[in-house]
Amino acid sequence: MKTWVLGALLLPLAAHAGDDYAQQWPVQLSRADAGAYRLTLDASVYRAAYWRDLRDVRVLDASGKPVASLLQTRPDAAAEQVQHTALRWFTLPVTAAAQGNDLSVLVQRSTDGAVLSVRSGAVASNDAASASAWLVDLGKDSTRMHALLLDWGDAAQALDAGYRLEGSDDLRDWRMLDPQVRLVQLRNQGQELRSNRIALDAPPRYLRLLPLQASHAIALRAVQGEWRAVSNANTWQWQPAAVATGTPAKGGFDYHSDGRFPVQRVDVVMPANSSVRWSVLSRDADAETSAQYSKAWVQRAYGWSAWQLQENGKVQTSPPLDLNISITDRDWRLQTESGDLPVAAPSLRLGYLPATLVFLAQGRPPYVLVAGSAAARTTQDAVEPMLVALRARHGAQWAPATATLGQASPRAGSAAYTPPATPRDWKTLTLWGVLVLGALLVGGFAFSLLRGKPQPAGE
Repeated sequence: MKTWVLGALLLPLAAHAGDDYAQQWPVQLSRADAGAYRLTLDASVYRAAYWRDLRDVRVLDASGKPVASLLQTRPDAAAEQVQHTALRWFTLPVTAAAQGNDLSVLVQRSTDGAVLSVRSGAVASNDAASASAWLVDLGKDSTRMHALLLDWGDAAQALDAGYRLEGSDDLRDWRMLDPQVRLVQLRNQGQELRSNRIALDAPPRYLRLLPLQASHAIALRAVQGEWRAVSNANTWQWQPAAVATGTPAKGGFDYHSDGRFPVQRVDVVMPANSSVRWSVLSRDADAETSAQYSKAWVQRAYGWSAWQLQENGKVQTSPPLDLNISITDRDWRLQTESGDLPVAAPSLRLGYLPATLVFLAQGRPPYVLVAGSAAARTTQDAVEPMLVALRARHGAQWAPATATLGQASPRAGSAAYTPPATPRDWKTLTLWGVLVLGALLVGGFAFSLLRGKPQPAGE
């Protein structure tokens, strides 16, 4: 009896000890002394994952013990680092800047539009002593600029000057961007007030600042553009979906994705000079979905016009479709609403933003990332409150040190994808056994009493 009870107690432990993961990746740390790290999941991790919520993506220390971690499925704002770039700028006399819209006669530009020099009969370029208007070239990526930062030479100069900010795409037609921006530098009893930042909202390539009133010329030294550099974790990744085997769906085509990618955009590469209006559908079947749901297609979008036009040696295509939701389904379908169905299935691409995993340097390095386990269980997050507190203390730009993934290698292989057998409720079975055994004992005792009862006299 004791042996049977001991075996019953050990069976659940043995089943849990056998849990493992299909693949693993060595984790390479950018620095050894950081207490927290973040790494970006690549496509191979999504292909190996079993669960939709990526609960089976973990970081283990050298002894195989999981460390505290947090999966961030949304782009991390802290991963967008503020960057500053020196910009080309030129001084303008106020009279030349206000001569109308044809400023191009004053400017020499390169073939890619970069301003090389500004010349007029009134002033030579960059003669800051006699000029109080400026022309700034933001470059080809002007829409990424969030602000201008102006630096002037005299740190002791009292300054409060108003400017009109104008913008142009071609140096001919100018439009008002801000009717009044102020440059301020004031000192009083050891306190300093300085305002040299001009906010921008998707500006055109060329800007000019014109003074609102006559004032002493500002000895401008440099102009910088402020923009946010987006890390790889926030850039769109695209994965091709394979055309499903078998007969295509009537009036459309079926596709299959080989990973749990959090799809937020879809794109179709159409044949030349074609246009079709599509409905986009998806479905999936896994341990988290019912059999009824897995057989039903769910419409994700309708009325999507995908096209391609080739004209004068140039190819123009329709933009990708935003789904406005993250979908981890593996099966996808393009169903025609109008237009001619292509003879062959067009290429379907699935776009997503990769998640980042933040983990703490617990246990002993080296660390490995593991993924792919049908037996993985959800865990309670204990890392996010710490990250919130650290960013409140050190600023919103604080971020954990970076870590990267090495080459993937097998761990438990395909066996890790086999769902574990449903564990028996040994406690309940034991209680029922005790009850049955008690009932048998009571019944046996009653039967023995009946057999031993004396017979009445005269019988």
